[in-house]
Amino acid sequence: MKTPWANVVLLILILVQAVTGYFGMVNGRLSRAWILGAHGIGAYALLFLLYWKGGIVLDAIRRKTVWTRRRIAFAGMLVLLLVVIGSGLLWTFSGPIYLGGFSLVSLHIYLAVPLLGLMAWHAWHMRFIWRVPGTVGRRLFMGTAVSSLLGLVFWRTADWGKDELALPGAARRFTGSYENGSFSNRFPVVSWINDNPPLIDVANWQLRVDGAVKRPYTLTYAQLRDMMDWEGTAVLDCTGGWYAEQLWRGVSLTQLLQLADLDETAVSLSIISVTGYQRRLTLEQASRYALALDVADAPLSHGHGFPLRLVAPDQRGVEWVKWITHLRLNRTSKLWQLPLPLE
Repeated sequence: MKTPWANVVLLILILVQAVTGYFGMVNGRLSRAWILGAHGIGAYALLFLLYWKGGIVLDAIRRKTVWTRRRIAFAGMLVLLLVVIGSGLLWTFSGPIYLGGFSLVSLHIYLAVPLLGLMAWHAWHMRFIWRVPGTVGRRLFMGTAVSSLLGLVFWRTADWGKDELALPGAARRFTGSYENGSFSNRFPVVSWINDNPPLIDVANWQLRVDGAVKRPYTLTYAQLRDMMDWEGTAVLDCTGGWYAEQLWRGVSLTQLLQLADLDETAVSLSIISVTGYQRRLTLEQASRYALALDVADAPLSHGHGFPLRLVAPDQRGVEWVKWITHLRLNRTSKLWQLPLPLE
């Protein structure tokens, strides 16, 4: 095996891609745009590393011509790796592409999950590589450095090329999303896990506020409209690869929490949908966010969360809970929730 260190560098880069991919997907803050930058650099570095990895693969094929189940699985993993890298790079250049109702970036994410499982399986079966001379040491360091440097150079070159050629990818937001339906009611209707509750009759709907509070209470839709004290523009940025800047109007969470008179033990706030979908906020986040009743000078439509949805400007769309019916103050941290919702 001429370049055993390439296997270790490949493993390192895949792990980096998994971490930066996840945190890039959930990031909505411009100050953290570097995360997806690192993800892009890693993608180009992987492409260069495949030159050395390809030599290892060809050498193995020459030595052993029998195609075992393990070898077939490895070939499938390699094809999947190329598809994942290719779909991500195509999304960054070509503009929004949809296949079977899914954006290319969504498919990139979905395919990356089984790829990580296959890579973990392959790394376990190939763990003997650590005992092969030349796997670790100066060549490993140099291979990592050269791959990363080449990834950085081509990432910067690609960004420059997109701008110079005015390619669709040059118009992406720092999250990788493309604009769709700003300042109108024509922005996409999506849900994280295809939530689609029945139409809500506001005559029978109430917002309940309880938990670690001294004065739990409920409000009707009409009462909430009378309390509207907040208006602002905010970008809804979906993990599916689109964003829309909108004018939102509603009620600040600050006003609602003040009415409840928080208990001294309150630490976080759960925003709960009629479907059971929920996300937690810190109290500091709650002081900056609002619950919207209107968007683009009109009441929310059912698809956009009528009668009430969260507006969280520095969060991705997965956190913008729709069809809100319950605010619960918790005595436990925001961290006591799954990184991504599963219900």
